[in-house]
Amino acid sequence: MKSRAFLILLHGTAMTGAQWAPYAALLSDVADVQAPDLPAHGTRAAQAFSMAAAMATVEPLIAAAGRQPVVLAGHSLGGYVAMAVAERHPDALAGLVLIGSAAEPGGRGSGLYRALARGYDWLGPQRMARISRQSLRRMVDARVWPALDAGGFYYGAVTPAWTAVMASSRLAQLRAVRCPVLVLGGAWDQLHVHARRCAAAAPQGRVVTASRRHHLWPMTHPDEVAAELRAFIQQSPEPASVGAPAASVM
Repeated sequence: MKSRAFLILLHGTAMTGAQWAPYAALLSDVADVQAPDLPAHGTRAAQAFSMAAAMATVEPLIAAAGRQPVVLAGHSLGGYVAMAVAERHPDALAGLVLIGSAAEPGGRGSGLYRALARGYDWLGPQRMARISRQSLRRMVDARVWPALDAGGFYYGAVTPAWTAVMASSRLAQLRAVRCPVLVLGGAWDQLHVHARRCAAAAPQGRVVTASRRHHLWPMTHPDEVAAELRAFIQQSPEPASVGAPAASVM
């Protein structure tokens, strides 16, 4: 890109924008980074999750970018939100990146989340948060963990968020997207299972699959994911015109 990018990073279920803690520094040479909390998570924990509310969180950031080319990237839940935003505002983005969010809702990937949601509901949000802290502390990058832990874990959002995804999200939404689309995921990530189908639905789709990586790849190996984002930003053309998105109707 000729201009410095405005990169919006959307987090996964139960996490917060803190999962992207190292990325502003890692990508400081090519982008200004924003990582908002989605509804029912973090600073927006009191707001009920809906796809409309999630899009309304992202749209003002796109408008605030002004003439900067906007690249929108989402991990897991954030990827499905990003897909919905890109469908609604196909001329507002210079690029779209879907990370661990290439399973057709209603298919095998969402079945996994239905099972997990039932488990989360049975264990309860507080117990799930304790379990997550024990496992994630050992798994995620040392630059991610302090911010992630401080941001908290919001397992009460899992069922409403994925109910919304399964009700309204489809890979066919990508047919309306006009910007380049990068589908990123680990070879061991069950939500990367339809990556080729996802990329084929987009007019300018491309798949990158990392060997020996799983669903938490953006948090376990941020340098690798940042390198993919940097290459995508540098290769993506600036949109011919940038249209500010209209406000969502709640």
